[in-house]
Amino acid sequence: MTQGIYKIINVLNNKFYVGSAVNFSRRKTRHFSELRGNKHSNAKLQNAWTKYGEAAFVFVIVEELEIGVDILAAETVWLKQHVGKDYCYNLGVDATAPMLGMVGSLSPTWGYKHTATAKARISKTSKSRIQTEEEKSKRIKTMQGHFVAPSTRAKISASLSGEKNFNYGKPRSQGFIDKVSKAVAASDGQGKQTLYPSISELRAALDMKPTTVNRALKSGCAITRGRYTGWSFKYA
Repeated sequence: MTQGIYKIINVLNNKFYVGSAVNFSRRKTRHFSELRGNKHSNAKLQNAWTKYGEAAFVFVIVEELEIGVDILAAETVWLKQHVGKDYCYNLGVDATAPMLGMVGSLSPTWGYKHTATAKARISKTSKSRIQTEEEKSKRIKTMQGHFVAPSTRAKISASLSGEKNFNYGKPRSQGFIDKVSKAVAASDGQGKQTLYPSISELRAALDMKPTTVNRALKSGCAITRGRYTGWSFKYA
């Protein structure tokens, strides 16, 4: 998965800007470059950046989407849920028309709406964006070896915990419950295999992060770095 939804979070007050991207690294670079140059198109975010400084903001991926999914439609769901609230820096409520939602003279395109033909063209273009192996390699490289201070990790965790989390209070589907309740076989890479009744019990026993286990289960490949290098997992 290489595309999806991200947030630029102000860790000092938990306010955020939400957007979508087919290349997270490139989108982060563009946003931060514009903010540093005091020329970002979102005045609320720019003013906050100027007031609190770069150190107060983190770029966080909050939802990854499969290639082929209309990310603009996915972004619009987030926008309609959060725009207008005092914790959201976004102004527009429609990802296909970013200026939509801005009042009067604040937007030179106020009242403009895409035609059905334009929307279809945007959707088609979004779905046809396929990342090359070279682009994938560059993206993976930018995501590896990046040190994140414990204090920053704690701030990110706090900003996405409890009621601030998008999935807070939402009931899990039966399919999800069945999946996480499946037994998991763990192999240490030296022939020793251990069976765990569920993913939760495996994580607790090995003190592993959810993303590490989920990624290894989905890929079917052995872990390539860290203290569990060589370990692999599969549903029993």
